[in-house]
Amino acid sequence: MKKTRYVLLGLLQEEELSGYEMKRAIDIRMSFFWQESFGQIYPELNKMIKEGLIDFSNNTSTEKTKREKIRYKITSKGESELKKWMEAENEKDTVRSEFLLKMFLSTDKNAEEMQKHVIKFKEQSQQKLDLFNLFEKQLNQYIGVHNNHRQILSVLNLGIRQAKLYIEWSNEMLEQLDK
Repeated sequence: MKKTRYVLLGLLQEEELSGYEMKRAIDIRMSFFWQESFGQIYPELNKMIKEGLIDFSNNTSTEKTKREKIRYKITSKGESELKKWMEAENEKDTVRSEFLLKMFLSTDKNAEEMQKHVIKFKEQSQQKLDLFNLFEKQLNQYIGVHNNHRQILSVLNLGIRQAKLYIEWSNEMLEQLDK
C-alpha cells in the first residue's frame, strides 16, 4: 500500500505547505528513512483533494516567480484518515541500498571500485550527519512550536546515530580494503 498520502497528511497536520515545501521537508527531515518524488507527491495531492482529505489554502504571490503558490491544508476528514493509519498495524519495513548490494557481492577483484564506493558512501553519510546536526539544533530552538517536535527529534536522533555508525563502518571498510 502506498504511504505517500500519509506522509503528506502528517506534514500538513503541522502547517499549511506547498507541494515543493513538502518535498523539501521529506528530503531534509526524512531522508534517512523515507523518499518521495514530485511524481508521487503531486498526483497524490490531486487524489486527496478529490477525496476531501485536503483542501487549498490561501494563495500568495511570490516575489521571485510572480506566480501563485498553491498551499494545501488538511481537512477533518484528512485528520481522521491519518489517525486511522496511525492506529493500524505497521507493514514490514524494507531497506534497499545498491551500494550495500555491491559491497555484499564484491570480491577481491572489485577492491579498487569498492574503495571508491565506500569513500562516496562515507562522504554522503557525513553530509547527512552535518545536515541532521543542523536540523537538530534548529528544532531544539523551537521545541514548543509544533506538538510533534519531540517525536521528530527522537527519530532525528536515530538518523544521527545511523550516520555516525555508517561513517565508523566506512572507516573500518577502507582499512580492510587497503590490506
